[in-house]
Amino acid sequence: MKKPILLSFLILLFTPFIALSDTGVTEETVQALLKDMGDPGEAKLPTETQKALAFVKGSKAEGPGFFIKLESNYYCVFSPELLVGNSNITIKDLKKEKVKPEGMECSADGRLVRLKLKDRPLGSMETTDPKAGASLGIVDLDFEKEKFSMYKVTAAKRGEGRVDLKELCPPEIANDLVLDDDGKIFGLVYNRIQKNIGDLASNTNRHVMSCLTSVSGVEEAKWEPTVKSFIPECGRLAKKEDRLFQASFLAWQWMHVTVFGPVKTADVVRTEVLLSWAENHNKLAERISLESEKAKNKKGGYSKEVVEALKKDANEFKSAITKALSPESVEDGYQFLQKAFIERNKRADENKATLLKGIDYMADHLASNLKPKK
Repeated sequence: MKKPILLSFLILLFTPFIALSDTGVTEETVQALLKDMGDPGEAKLPTETQKALAFVKGSKAEGPGFFIKLESNYYCVFSPELLVGNSNITIKDLKKEKVKPEGMECSADGRLVRLKLKDRPLGSMETTDPKAGASLGIVDLDFEKEKFSMYKVTAAKRGEGRVDLKELCPPEIANDLVLDDDGKIFGLVYNRIQKNIGDLASNTNRHVMSCLTSVSGVEEAKWEPTVKSFIPECGRLAKKEDRLFQASFLAWQWMHVTVFGPVKTADVVRTEVLLSWAENHNKLAERISLESEKAKNKKGGYSKEVVEALKKDANEFKSAITKALSPESVEDGYQFLQKAFIERNKRADENKATLLKGIDYMADHLASNLKPKK
């Protein structure tokens, strides 16, 4: 099991020429960035909940699922990403008995698939309806040792067919199950980004993008039949969203909190061009930190060389983000035709445009406000 990502981003407090105190960054935003979820504790799930767990495994990947009764039929529900490029998939229950499906549907948001079962499963889950502030658990399954562990999280607010969490979760636990304290299920975890543009012409609002963790609700899902192209479409869109999440995660730090300070990529950012920029940026941040310490009791600003380096850094960041978000092939720019993906794909395109617009603003802001000491 991978350890959760430590979101401990350092904030540089001394910034002579740009008034970062007026950025519109809330205390909640900063705390979300700094929060460490810690290690998941071992979970003692009710026996009936354990019976309703499904173990989905293929040639390349494995993941959790669950059995549930919906509309008088029994289904196995899990993330569609498990179907992408993952041949010879088997689904087993707690007793390691194989489950036989007879039909597949996807949710209207493209985040869940359900397989109708021929026979009644060993057990089936009940659903929950969490309110804001409710305690929930993200269940991590160890397929080899058959052990359960759980991250404790909190419901923040309800959305259309989803619950947003207060915590920002590590990407590797995406698609895990979310249960309440009674072992009832709401759905599966996924990371997403949210627009919050505000007035880009104002220095008081730079909160352009937020990284969030949400849970797709199984009871509230609208189901539709899958088409032949469902699996490759799902793979392409998931890849597109993953690149966007990586870019947003890095931009979130750069725009809202650190700017002149170091950024942390951990396991979230895997795009080579973004990793390369982050390494160069952090070397520059260390240099600026040393210069800021020297300048604390003196009048004046940064050296001309540092000012030029900062402006170059902003332009290189924009270039790296743009490249990371560009389709890697003609196939990757495929037009999603199935209804389940139309809105999801549209949101991804809108978020990409918003993110680039926000970085444009910040790069221009840096260029116009930074001045070397005389």
